[in-house]
Amino acid sequence: MNEGLRPELKRIVELLEERHGIGVRGDDLPLWLEERLTNAVRALLTARQLELSALFAMLQDEPALLVELANALRVGETRFYRDAAQWEALRRSTIPALWQHVPEAQRIMALSAGCSTGEEAWTLAMLLSEAAPRSANARARVSVVGVDRSEPALVTARAATYDEGSQAHLPRELAQRFLKPAVDGSVRLVDELVRLVTFQCRDLTRGVPPGRYSLIVCKNVLIYFGDEAQDRLVQDLLRSLTDDGVLLVARSEVPIVRSLAACAQEIAPGVTAFRAER
Repeated sequence: MNEGLRPELKRIVELLEERHGIGVRGDDLPLWLEERLTNAVRALLTARQLELSALFAMLQDEPALLVELANALRVGETRFYRDAAQWEALRRSTIPALWQHVPEAQRIMALSAGCSTGEEAWTLAMLLSEAAPRSANARARVSVVGVDRSEPALVTARAATYDEGSQAHLPRELAQRFLKPAVDGSVRLVDELVRLVTFQCRDLTRGVPPGRYSLIVCKNVLIYFGDEAQDRLVQDLLRSLTDDGVLLVARSEVPIVRSLAACAQEIAPGVTAFRAER
């Protein structure tokens, strides 16, 4: 990497953390963040025909440009049933237990925090719908909220239509029940599921959507944040859980949440979830 660029990258990361919570724990930039930020900065300099020395001031003065840079750092890689062991743990034990403890008239609310193009939120809806009691209107009590800071990603999520290959990791019985072929060779979520899910464009550093959630999935989001933003978001998520609610994060993020004194629970071999201390 160009050594002359590294000090400027650190200044930009400090600005991103101040304005959007995006940062790092400690002083060193992780290699993945350094590489993505380097590529994004060089592309921006070329597009705007700027000198590096002028970039920081422009980012300070143009909030939309800083948002564009923040969005460029997102990996955004997602798919139905990503990390199958985690989803199977929810499917086999956690979600059926939630249905057993929720009063008959009460809704089950779930949150996909950092949902990207929506596959995670739709997977949540599938599993909650599959486990719903057979009583009348039980599935209508399911409400899933998907949240992401990227409006272009949410356009895809709201369309509820995906490439046929996107279902490769989804259990066959779920794909057969909740996906239907579209005319162009893609697949679309069935209407009964579409009614259960809404999407919001929201920066999670500004807070979690109001509500009490029985299940929150927030995977590969904390890794983008600095210490303060990580701590604040984790506490926000835990406070938003119902008394018997569960928070699931990516395996790589488990140590972060565990270090904040959250109540850890192994819901399957090698799969850890968290509950709020009450």
